[in-house]
Amino acid sequence: MDFSKTVLVSDMDGTLLKSDKTLNPIDVEAIKRFCSKGGHFVLATGRPLHTVTDYTGYFEPEPIILCNGGVIYDICKEKTLYEVDLPEAARDVLKKIRERYRDVSPEIYTFSHRYYFHLNTVEKWHQSLLGIDFIRIDSPEETAEPWNKMLFADEIEVIDDMSEYVKSFKNCGLRFVRSFPKFLEVLPEGVSKGSALDELIKIMCWQDKTVAAAGDYDNDLEMLKRADISFCPSNSQDCVKAVCTNLLSRTSDEGAIAEAIGILEKI
Repeated sequence: MDFSKTVLVSDMDGTLLKSDKTLNPIDVEAIKRFCSKGGHFVLATGRPLHTVTDYTGYFEPEPIILCNGGVIYDICKEKTLYEVDLPEAARDVLKKIRERYRDVSPEIYTFSHRYYFHLNTVEKWHQSLLGIDFIRIDSPEETAEPWNKMLFADEIEVIDDMSEYVKSFKNCGLRFVRSFPKFLEVLPEGVSKGSALDELIKIMCWQDKTVAAAGDYDNDLEMLKRADISFCPSNSQDCVKAVCTNLLSRTSDEGAIAEAIGILEKI
């Protein structure tokens, strides 16, 4: 089997990573087998770089899609290949949301740092899950770098309400997307894992390759629609299942990516 003309792009949380945020050995073995046959394995995640590097040593190093499409980073060259930052309107949205939802915990992501304002229960859980340092700030003015994305963390019912409220922010150059029931993310308008995948294909001159993608949540939709072949774990959101060409029988805990690679090997 020759996979030199195949690119497999995988979401991390809920797709590749198990519930405890570790890699399943059967997925690692399958990915190594895929890469040994010439395949290109790409991670596409909402995470920043510092939460991904612990996993990249398991695979052949390819550029990574970060911040839900806002950044493409080349691990080997330690170089940013593509980056789109939030417009100034994000600051006004941040102010209004903090005024309306007093207990929400906003996060601001720049390429080098992660900032937070308030440690609610969900935010405490999120920081411990990622295992990286966040910087506590009182004002957005304490951030010097351009913002790659924002994330609002709170209980599901609050994020449900917020998801409706942000529909009032029209023509502001921003895109709002759920990446988890307790998270609402803010990205530059037009930015998604799908738009970043298009950019990556141009950068890597992969126009002649078959693109397969795997994901499980709202923030994976554009990437899955863009792919020639798409996979989703068995416990994915219904909206994701509706766009995928292959609904897998396994969850991420059970080796969904290994199952996807097994299907590719039979095509």
